[in-house]
Amino acid sequence: MLKLKDVNLAYGPIAAVRKVSIDVEAGEVVAIVGGNGAGKSTLLKGIAGLMPVSSGQIIFDGEEISRLAPHKRVARGIALSPEGRQVFPDQTVYDNLTLGAYFRRLSNDALDAEVEEQFTLFPRLRERRDQLAVTLSGGEQQMLAIARALMGKPRLLLLDEPSLGLAPKIIQEIFGIIVSLRKSGITILLVEQMANMALAIADRAYVLETGSVTLSGTGQQLLHDPKVRAAYLGISHSAA
Repeated sequence: MLKLKDVNLAYGPIAAVRKVSIDVEAGEVVAIVGGNGAGKSTLLKGIAGLMPVSSGQIIFDGEEISRLAPHKRVARGIALSPEGRQVFPDQTVYDNLTLGAYFRRLSNDALDAEVEEQFTLFPRLRERRDQLAVTLSGGEQQMLAIARALMGKPRLLLLDEPSLGLAPKIIQEIFGIIVSLRKSGITILLVEQMANMALAIADRAYVLETGSVTLSGTGQQLLHDPKVRAAYLGISHSAA
């Protein structure tokens, strides 16, 4: 479904992503793990079209989209739930959700039916339907950010640090939702610092270090790789 070939992304003269090549097959959860500043979020921005590609190719469903505008990538089935949630604070939960489907030009009845689908997936949002997003807890805002992305009916969902700043119980809930989305057929590219949780649910995974892919394999292979365990799981080789 998604193929990156030698993709480079830069902030002016500073290279943030260097010759990254990854593949995401339909129906997979693919995780990208790595430390702060590794280029993980930058990579998702490049796929979503929020950062220009310096060189290399981004191919989605056989079509090169490297120069395609962000809204056209959304229309083709790519949606980003960004780092830091970035909900519209002065809009209600309901309005945030409807904005997620803006480009689809649905009738009011169809729009309400799809909002109801998200309320079924995220019951807590139904309880907060008419509240301003700024009044929600961090976990509720994360649910809203994911639900808003899903309102676009994406085939590829880009999730950027969904556990960031959340309590352990809420993190478990969010990862349970990710698993249920995979079961529903949505393909997911997951950027996550909670490497143990990301690798545990991922079909495949890549390790990104200083902008480059240094390891790849199945989620389970990387979860038990001594280097990954030492660097990202806090487990030394001797302890393993």
